[in-house]
Amino acid sequence: MNLNSDSEEGKILDAIKKDTIHERLASGLLCGIIIPLIHLFSDAYYNGLNNNYSLKFMMIAMSLNHYFFRKSLPSRSKTFVLMISIAVTEISNIAMGALAVFYFPECLVFYSQTSALIYVYHEGYLISSTFFLCLLAAKQTAIWTFYTYAYSGFQLKETSAYIAGIICLFLLYFFIGYYDYKKDISLCKSKLENQTMHKNILAVVDSISDSILIIDQSNDIIFANSCGKKLVNSPSASKFFKGKKYYRCYCEKTNNDKKVIKDINLLFKTSINTEVCFGILHQQNELYEWKGKLIFWNNKESIILCGRNVTHLVNMEKESSESKYKSALLRTVSHELRTPTSAVISLTQIIESSERFSPENAERLEIIKDSCSYQLCLINDLLDYAQILSGCLKITNIFFNMHQLCLDCMKIIKVQLNEKAVKLEFCAKNIPDLIYSDPYRLKQVILNLLSNARKFTKKGRIVLDLSYEKCNVIVKCKDTGIGIAKDKIKELFVPFGTLESSQTMNPQGVGLGLVISNMLIKELGGIGIKVESEVGIGSCFSFYIHADCESSNTNSDVAEENIKVSIKSIYPKTILKRNEILIVDDTNFNILALTQILKNEGFLCYSAMNGEDAINFVRTRDFSCVIMDCEMPIMDGWEACKKISKMFEENIIKKIPPIIAYTAHTSDFIMNKCKEAGMKDVIIKPCTSEDLLSKVKCWIE
Repeated sequence: MNLNSDSEEGKILDAIKKDTIHERLASGLLCGIIIPLIHLFSDAYYNGLNNNYSLKFMMIAMSLNHYFFRKSLPSRSKTFVLMISIAVTEISNIAMGALAVFYFPECLVFYSQTSALIYVYHEGYLISSTFFLCLLAAKQTAIWTFYTYAYSGFQLKETSAYIAGIICLFLLYFFIGYYDYKKDISLCKSKLENQTMHKNILAVVDSISDSILIIDQSNDIIFANSCGKKLVNSPSASKFFKGKKYYRCYCEKTNNDKKVIKDINLLFKTSINTEVCFGILHQQNELYEWKGKLIFWNNKESIILCGRNVTHLVNMEKESSESKYKSALLRTVSHELRTPTSAVISLTQIIESSERFSPENAERLEIIKDSCSYQLCLINDLLDYAQILSGCLKITNIFFNMHQLCLDCMKIIKVQLNEKAVKLEFCAKNIPDLIYSDPYRLKQVILNLLSNARKFTKKGRIVLDLSYEKCNVIVKCKDTGIGIAKDKIKELFVPFGTLESSQTMNPQGVGLGLVISNMLIKELGGIGIKVESEVGIGSCFSFYIHADCESSNTNSDVAEENIKVSIKSIYPKTILKRNEILIVDDTNFNILALTQILKNEGFLCYSAMNGEDAINFVRTRDFSCVIMDCEMPIMDGWEACKKISKMFEENIIKKIPPIIAYTAHTSDFIMNKCKEAGMKDVIIKPCTSEDLLSKVKCWIE
């Protein structure tokens, strides 16, 4: 049973008791004034004024004495009051015993109980340890032991009962003080926990980066955390919010007629716990979003305001919106650019196959075709970059011949070298017949590396080295070109960036080729493109990707888009002439170009300018295949495809011809939309004659 006054709660209890010394003594002295006077008036009433003069005099003296001390009490120090309190308590205890034994034995119970209360009330706060509690209990027991002994005439009839009474009285005083102290300590402990929790909550609130204010109905700030004090720097919310630009939403233009303080005051007219987002406040080139909630604070209706700096978020939303707009613009522009480019390339290929033009015109046609192909590369670069950044790039893995793919790339670069004094070499080692990856993306990367080598190599050689080790395809493109300084290598992979040397030798391009190639290799499972270079000697660009292999008897049943493999017709043209193909496009020169390519292969072609005309054709003729543009007036290709399927379900037509979408869009959304509409395949504008014929013949079969 240990009383520890050195604990935090013990110190709080001591402080509380010392702080209440004045009040305790003042209330005791007030009782000391009133009780003697009551006794005096009662004695005068029952015994008359002419009796018990000594008692009356003593009562008057006690009241005056207590009155004097009570009047001088406020100006006294705590130490003085403490000493007086102890003295008054002991005098009162002695007086209670004397009155009970010598003057009013019949009131012994009353005086003894009063003495006990005086002990608890005026001496209980002095308890600081178990030892001191024992001393106080022993002192109080000794006083009443003496008076009891005196009351018995100093003669003890039952000594054992007397001793037992002494022990019981001691224990009574001890446990009264002990449990009173424990109760007070428990209350102080709860208070300490509340204070600690309060401090912790204040510390958390103070550390919040948002500005938190609590205002009353007069708009005065009654609480603010550190950020709130720093931001507001005013005792009044009205002064702070006055004259600030106020928006009720992010994109709203400022309106000086709106005042945030008016909206705040309206919140006071709502019910408790109502929460309102006031909007955005413009201050010192920063944007703060303010929210408020009606609460009770110190038993009064108040509003807690939270102001958050949303400048960064608003800028991010603005940038995100602009980015979406740019992406949409890129898709739209690319669609519009692909459509005429497709027709130009197709018609150029048709004219090239003719023998009725001069060598000069052949050269001009080659220039037209190369220019369109270059324009298409730029479009694809921009679209690929946008897709990679938005996470929408699609990788399509199939089994394909990697050796043949590299040979196709070499053929393309060889044509571009023309009479240039550069030797082109290809080395392949341990290459399996078929590997599993995305051939279109790999071809895009390899062509980019070879094209860069061609641009920056005036003489010497370009070597494409291909090998396969531990399920990894390793590709190296070496050249004897101008080389790159080591401190400039990082700039190769900066979007829209070009080196000074590239600006001098070949200023074309948008600076995305290597950036996209590097990203594509990472998307394919590699770690990116590695560059080794020395100025004046040459460069080596290399990468590796994981790719499983399979034996050569693995074939694909479906023609893959963008794999530039020429497939020769296995049917005589006389047989193919029986196949009728419907071309649906709202652009006349697209119809003309497709018709010429297909007619040269012996197909019989019909054309329609919109989906509605296409439905009428399908209703009356049995087509082997339909090439359908997606976006057309009156009725688009998707709707037309769905209606053709419905016609089949209603037995209006006997079969649904395979419908191939013909679109300049490349997004997954459009691909899925074509699939959902019932289209069997997709041809992306522009496409080569080989791609077109490959897919058409595939679906006719």
